[in-house]
Amino acid sequence: MSRRMKKNQLESLRKMLNEQKQSLLEKVKTNVSSSKEDLPNEVRDSADAASDYYERELAWGLSETERMRLQEVEDALERIDGGTYGKCEGCGSQIAPSRLEALPFAKLCVECRSKEEQSKKNNF
Repeated sequence: MSRRMKKNQLESLRKMLNEQKQSLLEKVKTNVSSSKEDLPNEVRDSADAASDYYERELAWGLSETERMRLQEVEDALERIDGGTYGKCEGCGSQIAPSRLEALPFAKLCVECRSKEEQSKKNNF
């Protein structure tokens, strides 16, 4: 935990992360159940079948994205419990409290995140 981050700030961020976790869990459940719904036994043309297939795939894809975000949130909660929350995993410096307020699961400071994104662009 950052020396600059006060206990009440940390608890506020923990609460925010827990709320995000619950919201994401609900979205994942909804998306998974909608992607597994049985199709009605009616006569359907290929366009209807393709549209239904696309919607199920989209729901599953959204669920995958939300599952990844859920993992990021859970990892941040573990960092809080482990006392390393707010410390950049790239350079070891403290992540700005304003960044954590905006992105409470951030594990990199702005500078390290920028370097990571630039590296990804250069590899394409």
